[in-house]
Amino acid sequence: MHTMKTTLRIFRIIFKLLLLAYVTVVNFFFITVFYSLLLTIMRHICPGCVPGLFDEGPVPHLVNTMPFYLLLLFILYTLSPLKVWMMRRKEGYRPLGGAERVRLERLLSEMGMDRKLNFYRNGDVRTNAVTFGFNTVGITDGMIRQASDEELKGVICHEVGHIVHYDFVYRVLLFSMESFGSRCLYGIFLIPALIFGIIGGMVSALVPALGFVGELAGKFWWGLYRLLHFVIYGISRIADVNINKYGEYRCDAYAVRYGCGSGLLSFLYRLKRAEDMRGECPTFSEYILSTHPVTEKRIARLEKLL
Repeated sequence: MHTMKTTLRIFRIIFKLLLLAYVTVVNFFFITVFYSLLLTIMRHICPGCVPGLFDEGPVPHLVNTMPFYLLLLFILYTLSPLKVWMMRRKEGYRPLGGAERVRLERLLSEMGMDRKLNFYRNGDVRTNAVTFGFNTVGITDGMIRQASDEELKGVICHEVGHIVHYDFVYRVLLFSMESFGSRCLYGIFLIPALIFGIIGGMVSALVPALGFVGELAGKFWWGLYRLLHFVIYGISRIADVNINKYGEYRCDAYAVRYGCGSGLLSFLYRLKRAEDMRGECPTFSEYILSTHPVTEKRIARLEKLL
């Protein structure tokens, strides 16, 4: 049994690395093609202004590799405290203080957790918690008011599991690559569309009967873009959400190893009752694209671990 669990863990790690490699290679290709198109156009418009591909020196090197430096800066910015602060502000999280802060510090002491954590709170009435960056946990007002001490311990342990396994870093890498790459893919289709759109406009002005040909070509071109975008990023999206589902199970198991599994299970029961009262039943597409497993499955797995 232990050997099977180890094998599955190794398989999941390999799958995670393969997804990261797929996203990296595909989006680096789009970035390279789009930037090459831009440089080619600029070299034709102003031949002496843009250095050649094989020119030596710091300036040609910087010009020819600029998008990759920009991507690196974007990744560093997304991992930075500034970005974490902006994410907290967007979700309405404020520093936790007063009696609530004292309560959470007491719970951390009872858990024997010596990790330095920053707690923030927003006014959401729903019971939820999230992690930001490397040491920040956001807890909703509904969670603080409704959850018992043991349930809070379980939820905090679950969130610390995300921090320990660097889930934030992995998601930032995927997000950065896909954000840059998808925009470059759009640019790859936009540049030819603009060029042939101008040519087609002049042709249709001379021969109006050919105007419909340009419209059909435009619809085909952008239809091809949407299909390519859907397939390429659909694959990574489906793979990513399934990796996230495993991550949730893994963080549940982390709470069990820390001795807080019973509290987490109690919270999941509470969450399931709330979902049943609201009549929530995800459709097949919602389940496939959800980053979290259904609560019932998390409960079943957690019960086996306790």
